[in-house]
Amino acid sequence: MLKYVKKEVMEWTQHLQNVCGVFETSFDGQDSLFIGEVESYLLGQTEVAFIKSNANVIVRKKGVPDRVKDRFCFLILQHTGKISIEYTDESLTLCEGDIILLDPEETISMFPHGLFSHISVHLSREKLFKHGISHEHFGKLMTNNMSGHLLKNMLKAMSPENIHLWYSEEDGNAFEEALIALIKPTINYKSIQSFDRLRAKAERFIIENLAQPNLSPQLIADHVGISLRHLYRLFIDEKQSINKYIQFKRLEEIQRELKDLKNSKLSITHIALKWGFWDSAHFSKIFKKTYGISPRAFRETVGEYP
Repeated sequence: MLKYVKKEVMEWTQHLQNVCGVFETSFDGQDSLFIGEVESYLLGQTEVAFIKSNANVIVRKKGVPDRVKDRFCFLILQHTGKISIEYTDESLTLCEGDIILLDPEETISMFPHGLFSHISVHLSREKLFKHGISHEHFGKLMTNNMSGHLLKNMLKAMSPENIHLWYSEEDGNAFEEALIALIKPTINYKSIQSFDRLRAKAERFIIENLAQPNLSPQLIADHVGISLRHLYRLFIDEKQSINKYIQFKRLEEIQRELKDLKNSKLSITHIALKWGFWDSAHFSKIFKKTYGISPRAFRETVGEYP
């Protein structure tokens, strides 16, 4: 084990780079207060690193040509302490027990909140991609499904003592294969949860802004914080474009107002304008195409059956 207390941060950084690739570190306090430990093992072809430090900043720049480039991805369990991470335009926080999957091809900036320790497993990039685990799945993993729970417990059970006690050549690459098998359903669960959350946020924004004539897919995407392409994917199960979805929701509100006898003195054009339609003739055409009846006839029919 390499352990440094009261020594130069540069020395620890060099050992960290030997294990995890080119990371740069800094420590704002006195050298005598710096703590840095790195311990690594090889389980079959899978490297496992146990890292502990109170460094203030740990950064890996995008596209650095080193031993991990194009070979590994980092599966990290935050064992103790807390770290803020900036990764692919996201600001994340890892607390004890959190798991994150990071691509060393991207810039990774870590800002520990004091002393921390984590377990870093260097998974084969090729194997991950072959199992359909790609860039869009990387980031903080959800662990409140069964596979996530098992994944967390497997990583938490890892320690230098347990490796010395239990690991043998007969285990081969079983550890890595088991991790990848558990990551796959976990990232699928994450995708479903993320999809539902973003979809709900987009729908809520649409409903709250239906009356705004300038409501557009780009405005919605900006509010949700996703790309326009991602927004379109959220609504693909509607079998209609996002614009058609907005239009249908507006028609629902107009239909509701036309049914309300309290609005009988309001013109149809006034109601249509209220809900974001600029052209009354165009509105009437869309209404009839959707409901099979003109808005005027619809209102008259409602009046016949109070």
